[in-house]
Amino acid sequence: MPRHLRYQSTPWSTHFITSRCTQGYSLLRPSPQANSIIAGCLAHALKRHHGEIELHHYVFMSNHLHIILSSASTQAKARFMCCFKGNVARELCRIRRWRDHLWEGRYKSYEILDEESLISAYQYIFKNSVKEGLVSHPSEWPGLHGWAQLCGRREVVGEWIDRTRWCYAQKTMKGRLKTIKDFTHTLPITLKRPPMWAHWTEDEYHSRCLQWTATALSEIQAAREAQALAEANGRMTVAERLLALLSCIGAEAVCDEPIFQPRETQRRPHPLCRARCPKRFADHMSAYRDFKAAFLEASGRLRAAIAAGVSLPSVRFPEGGAAVYIGILGT
Repeated sequence: MPRHLRYQSTPWSTHFITSRCTQGYSLLRPSPQANSIIAGCLAHALKRHHGEIELHHYVFMSNHLHIILSSASTQAKARFMCCFKGNVARELCRIRRWRDHLWEGRYKSYEILDEESLISAYQYIFKNSVKEGLVSHPSEWPGLHGWAQLCGRREVVGEWIDRTRWCYAQKTMKGRLKTIKDFTHTLPITLKRPPMWAHWTEDEYHSRCLQWTATALSEIQAAREAQALAEANGRMTVAERLLALLSCIGAEAVCDEPIFQPRETQRRPHPLCRARCPKRFADHMSAYRDFKAAFLEASGRLRAAIAAGVSLPSVRFPEGGAAVYIGILGT
């Protein structure tokens, strides 16, 4: 199935992003060192792209991540993800002693068009780590989870190592006297409210997040109970049903799981956007099809000009996606 072109309908659109580790390996497995590295890389990327990216929610599982953010443009989102994922890959590969790719392909991203879909995305992230039977509550997850900041109101910090300055310092006599700690900075992860909820107060936002967490956990319990009843054909006792509902492997077992154990993930078509309103969804898809047609036309003109030996082809790609143009701006 062909990949969607990177597209954003309006400035400061909100996106749900997913990225998985290669072969399903648990290269993001929680540990104090890994958590500090990931948090530091995320905080550094947010600081570097301040004014272009606003982070709203996140969760880092052992072999994949989910992020909800708003971006000023498609280019800004691409630059942010390149900075963040590249730094995480370099740092984690050092401590994992892994000399291959860390990420499986490019990240998946879809635009969130309305409030109902955004609430659903928040609840989905709150479910992570619980719906898989790993822990009984998001607060028990040993890795990085947005619940700690949104509901627990705890500050999450990480360590960012400026390896560029460290490398240049090693080339001077004075720099060789310094250690890697001299180039390590402690940075906090800053979360902001989505543009749809910018008018809310912090207390109202906090109470809504608590409410969504409770709703998400109740949905998990209801689904588990229904599954247990279906499997046992109604022959399970109340105590056995409660045991099935409360069973989880625990945070300690999560931190001890093998890293290099391949896992198969179910492949599903990835949506271009999420919207409960059919008209809003149809309008977004229509705008994307127009953008795609203009993009393919510009791409064809560019290839034809290059094949004809034109040194400065006048080709302009449409707005909304990657702003790529060669030569003099024109039509």
